[in-house]
Amino acid sequence: MRAKSIEPVISVLIPVRDGGDSLRNTLECLRKQHTDGIPWELVIVDDGSDVPVEKQYKIDLPENTCLKIIRIEGSGSRSAARNRAWLSAGSKTVLWLDSDLDFGSDLILKHLELHKADAGDVIMGNRIDSWSINSTHFQRWFDTRGMRLKPAGEFPWKYFVTGNLSMKKELLEKTGGFDESIVKWGGEDTELGYRLDRLGIKFYWEPSIQVRHVHRISVRTYASRMVEYGNTGLRYILEKHPDLDNLLGSRWIKPVFAAPCRLPDLIMRILVRVVTIPIVYRMVLKWVETVGRPAFMFTIISIGGCLMGLRDKRHSRLSD
Repeated sequence: MRAKSIEPVISVLIPVRDGGDSLRNTLECLRKQHTDGIPWELVIVDDGSDVPVEKQYKIDLPENTCLKIIRIEGSGSRSAARNRAWLSAGSKTVLWLDSDLDFGSDLILKHLELHKADAGDVIMGNRIDSWSINSTHFQRWFDTRGMRLKPAGEFPWKYFVTGNLSMKKELLEKTGGFDESIVKWGGEDTELGYRLDRLGIKFYWEPSIQVRHVHRISVRTYASRMVEYGNTGLRYILEKHPDLDNLLGSRWIKPVFAAPCRLPDLIMRILVRVVTIPIVYRMVLKWVETVGRPAFMFTIISIGGCLMGLRDKRHSRLSD
């Protein structure tokens, strides 16, 4: 761990595992940051990369900036790496970034300005996947999820995602941070967002604070992740917080005629059972990969995969 002796106003936190050229690009964006002389720090948590971050990258940061690199050995844990990051932060405000982003030179300053204006306890910016002229149908669909088409303003906890998000460190101290029982892909942000919401804090969405996601994920990889999330993170969240009984449509896996048995619920329960039949799901997935339209098919892949995992359907052979 290396650090200059400064008092940072904000800490930029990046958990990473085998970041490659994507992290190199993100570090270059950070090198170009202009904060009007406001000191800040970068905290990188190397979550068991094959080649340690400190040996792989030459990290050149602006003046009034300090650097901390923390190495965690092992197979990797998203929640544990995030907790190590904020616990190591030397400022009262933290800015979460992913390791595969591209952004302008005023990103940090924009987050600081909104905190100074008391816009919210949590400030979330926009992460854009379809920034390229060669963007796929899947990337364009993904950019319609959550708050992405909404104007600036408050947003609900269920859209809390730490890819371009800043908050007061004391909120993490009050909640204990991320639940390290969530060890697989997905769910750690959502679960923390729910606990933050119970504190009565204000979540503020500012779409003009933009980052571009440079890593391209395939539809099949995304589908596999949603199955994994349903089988692990989502299952755990529903057990921990029983009042969240319809998170991601989870009530649709109840018995078809379970109360309440309203017509919309009945239709959705039958539809979910059809979609999560392995051969049907793989057919839909193949169609989406090949044709990419209509857009609602991506929703079926997303929610259907998640509910497939929640029903304990461990279909890892999505390539069939």
